[in-house]
Amino acid sequence: AGPSHLPERPETTEVAENKPEEKRRRRPKRRHVPSQATGTEDGEAGSSVSGTTPEVYTTPWVAKLGTTAYESKEQSRLHDEIVAFYEYVSPTPDERHARAMVIAQVAEVVKRRLPKASVDPFGSVAQDLYLPDGDTDLVITTPHNYDDETKRRVLFQLAALMRNTRVTDRVQVVPRARVPLISFTTMPDLGSLKLDISMNAADGLRAVPILRNYFERLPALRYLVLVLKGLLTRHGLNTAASSGLSSYGLILLAISFLQLNPMKRPAEYIEQPLVSESLGVLLMDFLEYYADIFPYATSYVSVTQGKLLPKEDKGWANAAHPEGLCIECLLNPENDVGRPTSKIRTIRALFREAHNSLKSYPFEPNSPLPYNVLGTILAISDSTLAHRALLKDVVTSGKLGRALEEVERSGPPPGGPSRRPPPSTAQQPYPPRRYPGSGPGSASSSTRPPRGGPHTQRPPSNAGLPARPSLHPSLPARPDSSRG
Repeated sequence: AGPSHLPERPETTEVAENKPEEKRRRRPKRRHVPSQATGTEDGEAGSSVSGTTPEVYTTPWVAKLGTTAYESKEQSRLHDEIVAFYEYVSPTPDERHARAMVIAQVAEVVKRRLPKASVDPFGSVAQDLYLPDGDTDLVITTPHNYDDETKRRVLFQLAALMRNTRVTDRVQVVPRARVPLISFTTMPDLGSLKLDISMNAADGLRAVPILRNYFERLPALRYLVLVLKGLLTRHGLNTAASSGLSSYGLILLAISFLQLNPMKRPAEYIEQPLVSESLGVLLMDFLEYYADIFPYATSYVSVTQGKLLPKEDKGWANAAHPEGLCIECLLNPENDVGRPTSKIRTIRALFREAHNSLKSYPFEPNSPLPYNVLGTILAISDSTLAHRALLKDVVTSGKLGRALEEVERSGPPPGGPSRRPPPSTAQQPYPPRRYPGSGPGSASSSTRPPRGGPHTQRPPSNAGLPARPSLHPSLPARPDSSRG
Protein backbone atom coordinates (compact mmCIF):
# COMPACT_ATOMS: atom_id res chain seq x y z
CA ALA A 1 0.00 0.00 0.00
CA GLY A 2 1.18 3.53 -0.65
CA PRO A 3 -0.05 7.09 -1.00
CA SER A 4 -3.31 7.27 -2.90
CA HIS A 5 -2.22 10.13 -5.12
CA LEU A 6 0.34 8.02 -7.01
CA PRO A 7 -0.53 6.81 -10.52
CA GLU A 8 -0.93 3.10 -11.06
CA ARG A 9 2.20 1.16 -11.90
CA PRO A 10 2.31 0.46 -15.66
CA GLU A 11 1.75 -3.15 -16.58
CA THR A 12 4.61 -4.97 -18.29
CA THR A 13 3.72 -7.98 -20.37
CA GLU A 14 7.20 -8.80 -21.60
CA VAL A 15 10.62 -8.81 -20.01
CA ALA A 16 12.76 -5.82 -20.99
CA GLU A 17 15.57 -8.07 -22.20
CA ASN A 18 13.27 -9.51 -24.87
CA LYS A 19 12.91 -6.07 -26.50
CA PRO A 20 16.28 -4.34 -26.32
CA GLU A 21 15.20 -1.70 -28.81
CA GLU A 22 12.52 -0.36 -26.42
CA LYS A 23 13.37 1.80 -23.43
CA ARG A 24 12.34 0.68 -19.98
CA ARG A 25 9.47 2.59 -18.49
CA ARG A 26 10.65 4.24 -15.27
CA ARG A 27 8.58 3.93 -12.15
CA PRO A 28 7.36 7.32 -10.89
CA LYS A 29 9.01 8.55 -7.69
CA ARG A 30 6.98 8.62 -4.53
CA ARG A 31 6.41 11.94 -2.89
CA HIS A 32 6.75 12.25 0.86
CA VAL A 33 3.77 13.88 2.55
CA PRO A 34 4.88 15.43 5.85
CA SER A 35 2.70 15.14 8.90
CA GLN A 36 0.78 18.18 10.01
CA ALA A 37 -0.47 19.26 13.38
CA THR A 38 -2.95 21.97 14.13
CA GLY A 39 -3.60 23.65 17.44
CA THR A 40 -6.97 24.21 19.06
CA GLU A 41 -8.11 25.78 22.29
CA ASP A 42 -10.43 23.16 23.70
CA GLY A 43 -7.79 20.85 25.18
CA GLU A 44 -7.31 18.83 22.00
CA ALA A 45 -4.28 19.85 20.00
CA GLY A 46 -5.25 18.26 16.70
CA SER A 47 -3.77 15.25 14.97
CA SER A 48 -0.94 14.38 12.65
CA VAL A 49 -1.56 12.02 9.78
CA SER A 50 1.03 9.35 9.00
CA GLY A 51 -0.12 7.14 6.15
CA THR A 52 -3.70 6.16 6.95
CA THR A 53 -3.52 6.10 10.77
CA PRO A 54 -4.06 9.51 12.40
CA GLU A 55 -2.18 10.32 15.59
CA VAL A 56 -4.36 12.29 17.99
CA TYR A 57 -2.73 14.83 20.32
CA THR A 58 -4.33 16.14 23.50
CA THR A 59 -3.42 18.40 26.43
CA PRO A 60 -4.75 16.55 29.51
CA TRP A 61 -2.79 18.68 32.00
CA VAL A 62 -5.03 21.70 31.29
CA ALA A 63 -7.99 20.12 33.10
CA LYS A 64 -6.13 20.53 36.38
CA LEU A 65 -6.08 24.32 36.07
CA GLY A 66 -9.77 24.96 35.45
CA THR A 67 -10.96 28.47 34.55
CA THR A 68 -9.05 30.63 37.02
CA ALA A 69 -8.78 34.32 36.16
CA TYR A 70 -5.24 35.58 35.47
CA GLU A 71 -3.72 39.02 35.28
CA SER A 72 -0.95 38.14 32.80
CA LYS A 73 -0.68 35.61 30.01
CA GLU A 74 3.07 34.96 30.17
CA GLN A 75 3.76 35.47 33.88
CA SER A 76 0.68 33.78 35.28
CA ARG A 77 -1.31 31.53 32.97
CA LEU A 78 1.54 30.18 30.82
CA HIS A 79 3.67 29.71 33.94
CA ASP A 80 0.96 27.59 35.57
CA GLU A 81 0.49 25.55 32.40
CA ILE A 82 4.23 24.80 32.25
CA VAL A 83 4.20 23.63 35.88
CA ALA A 84 1.10 21.51 35.19
CA PHE A 85 2.73 19.98 32.10
CA TYR A 86 5.91 19.22 34.04
CA GLU A 87 4.00 17.49 36.82
CA TYR A 88 1.86 15.53 34.36
CA VAL A 89 4.63 14.13 32.15
CA SER A 90 7.09 13.46 34.97
CA PRO A 91 7.38 9.72 35.68
CA THR A 92 4.83 8.23 38.05
CA PRO A 93 5.86 5.81 40.84
CA ASP A 94 4.72 2.86 38.68
CA GLU A 95 6.77 4.11 35.72
CA ARG A 96 9.87 4.61 37.86
CA HIS A 97 9.44 1.13 39.37
CA ALA A 98 8.99 -0.56 36.00
CA ARG A 99 11.99 1.17 34.44
CA ALA A 100 14.22 0.46 37.44
CA MET A 101 13.27 -3.24 37.51
CA VAL A 102 13.83 -3.67 33.77
CA ILE A 103 17.20 -1.92 33.96
CA ALA A 104 18.26 -4.21 36.81
CA GLN A 105 17.18 -7.31 34.89
CA VAL A 106 18.92 -6.22 31.69
CA ALA A 107 22.07 -5.61 33.72
CA GLU A 108 21.81 -9.17 35.07
CA VAL A 109 21.50 -10.54 31.53
CA VAL A 110 24.54 -8.54 30.43
CA LYS A 111 26.58 -9.98 33.29
CA ARG A 112 25.91 -13.50 32.03
CA ARG A 113 28.24 -12.63 29.17
CA LEU A 114 30.40 -10.06 31.03
CA PRO A 115 30.44 -11.12 34.71
CA LYS A 116 32.80 -8.36 35.84
CA ALA A 117 31.07 -5.52 33.97
CA SER A 118 28.87 -2.82 35.45
CA VAL A 119 25.72 -1.45 33.78
CA ASP A 120 24.63 2.11 34.58
CA PRO A 121 22.04 4.56 33.21
CA PHE A 122 23.04 7.98 31.95
CA GLY A 123 21.37 10.82 30.10
CA SER A 124 17.76 11.79 30.84
CA VAL A 125 16.98 8.69 32.91
CA ALA A 126 19.90 9.36 35.23
CA GLN A 127 18.58 12.93 35.74
CA ASP A 128 14.96 11.72 36.14
CA LEU A 129 14.06 14.09 33.30
CA TYR A 130 12.55 11.93 30.58
CA LEU A 131 9.26 11.89 28.71
CA PRO A 132 6.86 8.95 29.29
CA ASP A 133 7.98 7.14 26.12
CA GLY A 134 11.57 8.38 26.15
CA ASP A 135 14.63 6.21 25.52
CA THR A 136 16.71 4.66 28.30
CA ASP A 137 20.47 5.02 27.76
CA LEU A 138 22.69 2.41 29.42
CA VAL A 139 26.45 2.03 29.31
CA ILE A 140 28.42 -1.16 29.99
CA THR A 141 31.76 -0.60 31.67
CA THR A 142 34.29 -3.45 31.64
CA PRO A 143 37.52 -3.70 33.67
CA HIS A 144 39.55 -3.76 30.47
CA ASN A 145 38.88 -1.75 27.35
CA TYR A 146 38.13 -3.62 24.13
CA ASP A 147 39.33 -2.85 20.65
CA ASP A 148 36.69 -1.94 18.09
CA GLU A 149 36.43 -5.42 16.57
CA THR A 150 36.03 -7.13 19.95
CA LYS A 151 33.49 -4.54 21.02
CA ARG A 152 31.39 -5.16 17.92
CA ARG A 153 31.55 -8.92 18.42
CA VAL A 154 30.44 -8.61 22.04
CA LEU A 155 27.54 -6.34 21.05
CA PHE A 156 26.27 -8.95 18.59
CA GLN A 157 26.56 -11.60 21.30
CA LEU A 158 24.61 -9.42 23.72
CA ALA A 159 21.96 -8.80 21.08
CA ALA A 160 21.47 -12.55 20.66
CA LEU A 161 21.36 -12.97 24.43
CA MET A 162 18.61 -10.36 24.75
CA ARG A 163 16.52 -12.27 22.23
CA ASN A 164 17.20 -15.69 23.74
CA THR A 165 16.21 -14.54 27.23
CA ARG A 166 12.95 -13.01 25.94
CA VAL A 167 13.90 -9.46 26.93
CA THR A 168 12.98 -8.49 23.37
CA ASP A 169 12.13 -10.12 20.09
CA ARG A 170 14.07 -7.75 17.85
CA VAL A 171 17.44 -6.05 18.36
CA GLN A 172 19.22 -3.58 16.13
CA VAL A 173 23.02 -3.54 16.32
CA VAL A 174 24.71 -0.31 15.20
CA PRO A 175 28.37 -1.39 15.01
CA ARG A 176 29.78 1.35 12.76
CA ALA A 177 28.50 4.38 14.67
CA ARG A 178 30.85 6.74 16.50
CA VAL A 179 29.59 5.04 19.66
CA PRO A 180 28.59 1.45 18.73
CA LEU A 181 25.45 0.27 20.50
CA ILE A 182 22.50 -2.09 20.47
CA SER A 183 18.97 -0.72 20.41
CA PHE A 184 15.73 -2.54 21.15
CA THR A 185 12.28 -2.30 22.68
CA THR A 186 11.45 -4.69 25.50
CA MET A 187 8.55 -7.13 25.34
CA PRO A 188 5.09 -5.70 26.20
CA ASP A 189 5.02 -7.45 29.59
CA LEU A 190 8.34 -5.70 30.31
CA GLY A 191 6.80 -2.32 29.55
CA SER A 192 7.77 -1.87 25.87
CA LEU A 193 10.65 0.34 27.00
CA LYS A 194 13.16 1.58 24.42
CA LEU A 195 16.76 0.89 25.42
CA ASP A 196 20.09 1.89 23.89
CA ILE A 197 23.14 0.07 25.28
CA SER A 198 26.73 1.10 24.53
CA MET A 199 30.07 -0.16 25.80
CA ASN A 200 32.81 1.74 27.63
CA ALA A 201 31.40 5.14 26.58
CA ALA A 202 32.63 6.88 29.70
CA ASP A 203 31.72 10.46 28.73
CA GLY A 204 27.99 9.99 29.22
CA LEU A 205 28.52 8.52 32.67
CA ARG A 206 31.01 11.22 33.69
CA ALA A 207 28.56 13.95 32.68
CA VAL A 208 25.84 12.75 35.09
CA PRO A 209 27.12 14.44 38.29
CA ILE A 210 28.17 17.58 36.40
CA LEU A 211 24.72 18.09 34.88
CA ARG A 212 23.02 17.21 38.16
CA ASN A 213 24.92 20.08 39.76
CA TYR A 214 23.56 22.52 37.16
CA PHE A 215 20.02 21.24 37.69
CA GLU A 216 20.36 21.91 41.41
CA ARG A 217 21.77 25.40 40.92
CA LEU A 218 19.28 26.49 38.23
CA PRO A 219 15.73 25.57 39.34
CA ALA A 220 14.18 26.78 36.06
CA LEU A 221 16.35 24.40 34.03
CA ARG A 222 14.23 21.28 34.56
CA TYR A 223 11.00 22.93 33.47
CA LEU A 224 12.48 24.53 30.38
CA VAL A 225 14.28 21.36 29.24
CA LEU A 226 11.22 19.14 29.64
CA VAL A 227 8.94 21.53 27.72
CA LEU A 228 11.49 21.99 24.93
CA LYS A 229 12.12 18.24 24.70
CA GLY A 230 8.40 17.72 24.24
CA LEU A 231 8.33 20.36 21.50
CA LEU A 232 11.29 18.88 19.61
CA THR A 233 10.05 15.31 20.05
CA ARG A 234 6.67 16.09 18.54
CA HIS A 235 8.38 17.39 15.39
CA GLY A 236 11.00 14.62 15.18
CA LEU A 237 13.95 16.92 15.93
CA ASN A 238 15.03 15.51 19.28
CA THR A 239 17.97 13.26 18.34
CA ALA A 240 21.38 13.85 16.82
CA ALA A 241 20.95 10.63 14.81
CA SER A 242 18.17 12.35 12.83
CA SER A 243 20.24 15.57 12.48
CA GLY A 244 18.19 17.17 15.24
CA LEU A 245 19.18 18.48 18.66
CA SER A 246 20.18 15.90 21.26
CA SER A 247 19.07 16.11 24.88
CA TYR A 248 22.65 16.89 25.91
CA GLY A 249 22.88 19.72 23.40
CA LEU A 250 19.48 21.09 24.47
CA ILE A 251 20.50 21.08 28.14
CA LEU A 252 23.69 22.99 27.32
CA LEU A 253 21.72 25.59 25.33
CA ALA A 254 19.30 26.06 28.23
CA ILE A 255 22.14 26.38 30.76
CA SER A 256 23.89 28.98 28.60
CA PHE A 257 20.63 30.90 28.20
CA LEU A 258 20.13 31.06 31.98
CA GLN A 259 23.78 32.02 32.51
CA LEU A 260 23.67 34.90 30.02
CA ASN A 261 20.12 36.12 30.68
CA PRO A 262 20.17 37.81 27.24
CA MET A 263 16.82 39.58 27.77
CA LYS A 264 18.08 41.10 31.04
CA ARG A 265 15.28 39.80 33.20
CA PRO A 266 15.35 40.35 36.99
CA ALA A 267 17.63 37.94 38.83
CA GLU A 268 14.74 36.43 40.79
CA TYR A 269 13.19 35.26 37.50
CA ILE A 270 16.07 32.80 37.14
CA GLU A 271 16.95 32.16 40.77
CA GLN A 272 13.36 31.75 42.06
CA PRO A 273 11.15 30.96 39.04
CA LEU A 274 8.33 29.36 41.03
CA VAL A 275 8.02 32.29 43.41
CA SER A 276 8.25 34.93 40.69
CA GLU A 277 6.09 32.86 38.28
CA SER A 278 8.55 33.51 35.47
CA LEU A 279 8.62 30.19 33.60
CA GLY A 280 6.34 31.50 30.85
CA VAL A 281 8.53 34.55 30.33
CA LEU A 282 11.71 32.46 30.29
CA LEU A 283 10.26 30.00 27.76
CA MET A 284 9.27 32.75 25.34
CA ASP A 285 12.67 34.42 25.79
CA PHE A 286 14.44 31.15 25.04
CA LEU A 287 12.45 30.58 21.86
CA GLU A 288 13.02 34.13 20.61
CA TYR A 289 16.71 34.14 21.52
CA TYR A 290 17.67 30.92 19.72
CA ALA A 291 15.36 31.65 16.80
CA ASP A 292 16.57 35.15 15.85
CA ILE A 293 19.06 36.68 18.32
CA PHE A 294 21.83 34.13 18.97
CA PRO A 295 24.87 34.87 16.72
CA TYR A 296 25.14 31.54 14.94
CA ALA A 297 27.58 32.84 12.31
CA THR A 298 30.27 34.02 14.72
CA SER A 299 29.94 32.40 18.15
CA TYR A 300 29.75 29.08 19.94
CA VAL A 301 28.27 28.18 23.33
CA SER A 302 30.68 27.61 26.22
CA VAL A 303 28.88 26.60 29.40
CA THR A 304 32.17 25.99 31.19
CA GLN A 305 33.21 29.65 30.77
CA GLY A 306 29.64 30.94 30.95
CA LYS A 307 29.79 33.04 27.78
CA LEU A 308 29.84 32.99 23.98
CA LEU A 309 33.22 32.73 22.25
CA PRO A 310 34.34 33.21 18.62
CA LYS A 311 34.20 30.17 16.37
CA GLU A 312 37.59 31.07 14.91
CA ASP A 313 39.25 30.35 18.26
CA LYS A 314 38.24 26.71 17.93
CA GLY A 315 38.55 26.45 14.18
CA TRP A 316 34.84 25.70 14.01
CA ALA A 317 33.96 28.31 11.39
CA ASN A 318 32.55 26.55 8.33
CA ALA A 319 32.14 28.46 5.08
CA ALA A 320 29.77 25.83 3.71
CA HIS A 321 27.52 26.14 6.79
CA PRO A 322 28.27 29.58 8.24
CA GLU A 323 25.32 29.55 10.66
CA GLY A 324 25.82 26.06 12.01
CA LEU A 325 25.22 25.43 15.71
CA CYS A 326 28.40 24.99 17.76
CA ILE A 327 28.37 23.90 21.42
CA GLU A 328 31.44 23.14 23.50
CA CYS A 329 31.29 19.82 25.34
CA LEU A 330 31.62 19.96 29.13
CA LEU A 331 34.00 16.99 29.25
CA ASN A 332 35.96 17.34 26.02
CA PRO A 333 36.28 21.03 25.06
CA GLU A 334 37.44 20.08 21.55
CA ASN A 335 34.21 18.22 20.87
CA ASP A 336 31.45 20.20 19.15
CA VAL A 337 28.15 18.85 20.50
CA GLY A 338 26.17 20.86 17.95
CA ARG A 339 27.98 19.51 14.91
CA PRO A 340 25.45 16.69 14.16
CA THR A 341 22.58 19.22 14.28
CA SER A 342 22.44 19.91 10.56
CA LYS A 343 18.71 20.75 10.79
CA ILE A 344 19.37 23.89 12.80
CA ARG A 345 17.43 26.02 10.30
CA THR A 346 14.38 23.82 10.80
CA ILE A 347 14.80 24.02 14.57
CA ARG A 348 15.11 27.81 14.46
CA ALA A 349 11.98 28.01 12.32
CA LEU A 350 10.16 25.82 14.85
CA PHE A 351 11.28 28.05 17.74
CA ARG A 352 10.17 31.14 15.81
CA GLU A 353 6.77 29.68 15.01
CA ALA A 354 6.28 28.53 18.61
CA HIS A 355 7.18 31.97 19.95
CA ASN A 356 4.75 33.66 17.57
CA SER A 357 1.97 31.22 18.51
CA LEU A 358 2.41 31.90 22.21
CA LYS A 359 2.69 35.65 21.67
CA SER A 360 -0.42 35.89 19.49
CA TYR A 361 -2.62 33.72 21.68
CA PRO A 362 -5.77 35.72 22.56
CA PHE A 363 -5.91 36.58 26.24
CA GLU A 364 -8.18 38.78 28.33
CA PRO A 365 -6.83 39.72 31.77
CA ASN A 366 -8.97 38.80 34.79
CA SER A 367 -11.35 36.74 32.62
CA PRO A 368 -12.05 33.18 33.85
CA LEU A 369 -11.85 31.46 30.47
CA PRO A 370 -10.63 27.91 29.63
CA TYR A 371 -7.26 29.02 28.29
CA ASN A 372 -4.81 26.59 26.72
CA VAL A 373 -1.77 28.68 25.83
CA LEU A 374 0.88 25.95 25.96
CA GLY A 375 -1.40 23.66 23.97
CA THR A 376 -0.82 25.78 20.87
CA ILE A 377 2.72 24.36 20.62
CA LEU A 378 2.74 21.24 22.79
CA ALA A 379 0.59 18.15 23.22
CA ILE A 380 0.76 14.43 24.06
CA SER A 381 -0.07 11.74 21.52
CA ASP A 382 -2.57 8.98 22.15
CA SER A 383 0.22 6.42 21.70
CA THR A 384 2.10 8.01 24.61
CA LEU A 385 -1.00 7.82 26.78
CA ALA A 386 -1.44 4.18 25.77
CA HIS A 387 2.16 3.47 26.77
CA ARG A 388 1.61 5.02 30.19
CA ALA A 389 -1.47 2.86 30.62
CA LEU A 390 0.57 -0.22 29.64
CA LEU A 391 3.23 0.52 32.25
CA LYS A 392 0.60 0.93 34.95
CA ASP A 393 -1.09 -2.31 33.94
CA VAL A 394 2.05 -4.48 33.89
CA VAL A 395 3.00 -3.23 37.37
CA THR A 396 -0.39 -3.48 39.08
CA SER A 397 -1.41 -6.78 37.45
CA GLY A 398 1.85 -8.56 38.24
CA LYS A 399 2.72 -9.15 34.57
CA LEU A 400 6.03 -7.34 35.00
CA GLY A 401 7.09 -9.54 37.89
CA ARG A 402 6.23 -12.74 36.03
CA ALA A 403 8.04 -11.56 32.90
CA LEU A 404 11.14 -10.70 34.94
CA GLU A 405 11.09 -14.18 36.50
CA GLU A 406 10.88 -15.73 33.03
CA VAL A 407 13.90 -13.74 31.88
CA GLU A 408 15.81 -14.77 35.00
CA ARG A 409 15.08 -18.47 34.37
CA SER A 410 15.91 -18.41 30.68
CA GLY A 411 19.31 -18.44 29.05
CA PRO A 412 22.66 -19.49 30.54
CA PRO A 413 23.46 -18.74 34.19
CA PRO A 414 25.79 -15.87 35.13
CA GLY A 415 29.35 -16.57 34.08
CA GLY A 416 28.33 -18.50 30.99
CA PRO A 417 27.75 -22.23 30.51
CA SER A 418 30.61 -24.69 30.91
CA ARG A 419 32.15 -26.15 27.76
CA ARG A 420 31.33 -29.72 28.82
CA PRO A 421 28.33 -30.72 30.95
CA PRO A 422 29.11 -32.60 34.17
CA PRO A 423 28.74 -36.39 34.04
CA SER A 424 25.32 -37.68 34.99
CA THR A 425 25.07 -39.99 37.96
CA ALA A 426 21.72 -41.38 36.85
CA GLN A 427 23.15 -43.27 33.87
CA GLN A 428 25.98 -45.74 34.58
CA PRO A 429 28.38 -46.92 31.82
CA TYR A 430 27.94 -50.38 30.33
CA PRO A 431 30.06 -53.07 32.02
CA PRO A 432 33.04 -54.30 29.98
CA ARG A 433 32.33 -57.26 27.72
CA ARG A 434 33.94 -60.54 28.83
CA TYR A 435 35.29 -63.07 26.40
CA PRO A 436 35.97 -66.73 27.04
CA GLY A 437 39.30 -67.31 28.69
CA SER A 438 39.69 -63.73 29.83
CA GLY A 439 38.58 -64.15 33.40
CA PRO A 440 40.52 -63.11 36.45
CA GLY A 441 42.60 -66.30 36.40
CA SER A 442 43.49 -66.21 32.73
CA ALA A 443 46.94 -65.34 31.46
CA SER A 444 45.70 -62.45 29.39
CA SER A 445 44.80 -59.25 31.20
CA SER A 446 42.79 -57.92 28.28
CA THR A 447 39.04 -58.33 28.02
CA ARG A 448 39.26 -58.95 24.30
CA PRO A 449 41.55 -61.46 22.58
CA PRO A 450 44.00 -60.00 20.07
CA ARG A 451 43.31 -60.43 16.39
CA GLY A 452 45.04 -63.38 14.69
CA GLY A 453 45.93 -65.18 17.91
CA PRO A 454 48.25 -64.32 20.77
CA HIS A 455 51.45 -64.56 18.68
CA THR A 456 50.38 -62.63 15.59
CA GLN A 457 49.69 -59.18 17.10
CA ARG A 458 51.57 -56.47 15.19
CA PRO A 459 53.22 -53.57 16.98
CA PRO A 460 51.68 -50.12 16.36
CA SER A 461 53.01 -48.25 13.37
CA ASN A 462 54.07 -45.27 15.50
CA ALA A 463 55.89 -47.29 18.12
CA GLY A 464 58.83 -45.41 19.58
CA LEU A 465 57.57 -41.99 18.51
CA PRO A 466 56.78 -39.30 21.09
CA ALA A 467 53.14 -38.68 22.01
CA ARG A 468 51.19 -36.23 19.79
CA PRO A 469 51.12 -32.78 21.41
CA SER A 470 47.78 -31.34 22.58
CA LEU A 471 46.11 -28.66 20.44
CA HIS A 472 44.87 -26.90 23.56
CA PRO A 473 47.14 -26.43 26.62
CA SER A 474 44.28 -27.08 29.08
CA LEU A 475 43.31 -30.44 27.54
CA PRO A 476 45.32 -33.70 27.85
CA ALA A 477 47.38 -34.93 24.94
CA ARG A 478 45.43 -36.86 22.33
CA PRO A 479 46.05 -40.61 22.71
CA ASP A 480 47.71 -42.51 19.88
CA SER A 481 45.22 -44.37 17.70
CA SER A 482 47.17 -47.61 17.59
CA ARG A 483 45.44 -50.77 16.57
CA GLY A 484 44.91 -53.15 19.40
